[in-house]
Amino acid sequence: MAIVINDNSIYKDDIIVMHSDVTLYEEAAADIVSENGGNILEIGFGLGISANKIQSSNPDKHVIVEIEEEIYNKALQWANGKSNVEVILGDWKTTINNITDKFNGVYMDADQDNTYDLESFSDDVKSICNEGCILVQTAWGINSDIPRNKNTYKTITLDDNTKKWYNDDTLDIIYITLTDNKWV
Repeated sequence: MAIVINDNSIYKDDIIVMHSDVTLYEEAAADIVSENGGNILEIGFGLGISANKIQSSNPDKHVIVEIEEEIYNKALQWANGKSNVEVILGDWKTTINNITDKFNGVYMDADQDNTYDLESFSDDVKSICNEGCILVQTAWGINSDIPRNKNTYKTITLDDNTKKWYNDDTLDIIYITLTDNKWV
């Protein structure tokens, strides 16, 4: 599996997995998860768009889990000199069990995971989240009730670059909050 990283895109096996045209979405998602400050967990680094936005909120700690070694190395370069950043190489499915921090916000951008993993992520990450933790996932899985029953979301108006990817003028970023050990 070949990873090709350009200034504005990432390809895996000739399939685009990240492009800077989604900057508006990435930054809006990062704003939501860093709203409460504290510790932020980010699954997937990509081009670092959301990571830059999260850092602009000055989190206490910013943990990034990246599965692809080439992207992990890019994340390490980006993190150089940022004392509040920890970058972990690995699959979130195995690494989150080793994380001892508790988080106030979680952004899960590993949208190419299988449906089961996308749907179980909110339960899998719950034990490392503080009360009031905000969770945003790029994809929730096709059987997930969360996007169908969206209760909390932020609607963003898309720019021309982002419209190409979402085929709409607006996009709802769905998020849930941990309240009484339940995601609502």
